[in-house]
Amino acid sequence: MNTKRVSLYIPVSTEEQAAEGYSISWQRERLKAFCVVQNWETIKFYVDEGISGRSTERPALMKMMKDMENGLIDVLLVYRLDRLTRSVRDLHNILDFLEKHNCQFRSATEIYDTSTAMGRMFITIVAAIAEWESANLGERERLGQIEKVR
Repeated sequence: MNTKRVSLYIPVSTEEQAAEGYSISWQRERLKAFCVVQNWETIKFYVDEGISGRSTERPALMKMMKDMENGLIDVLLVYRLDRLTRSVRDLHNILDFLEKHNCQFRSATEIYDTSTAMGRMFITIVAAIAEWESANLGERERLGQIEKVR
């Protein structure tokens, strides 16, 4: 068994479960399978259900980061980057935090090498697109609500 201790973070908002099918059990199975292939030890699942990814004020995320501070985790694994955050600023804050606590960031479906300038640029671009998608969806929802009121 590889000595990497891996936390699996699974955030799912209610809308995402309905619209995109990213249920907790679906993500859990895929992340567990990824760990098996990597020969990694799964330490813990951290699940934030029904909470928007637009904020880092999520109970399981904060608990996971505390466990990182305490040296219990070597790798943070998510299904996709936008499962972790939809904010470029929050992404860079999280990546800085991970680096400070000697933790790696991994996505089960995307390849990022944040140790290189190109990798940091690429992950920033992907995060910017996720942030734009989230803001764009919010604008459409607000317009839909205004139209309903009319």
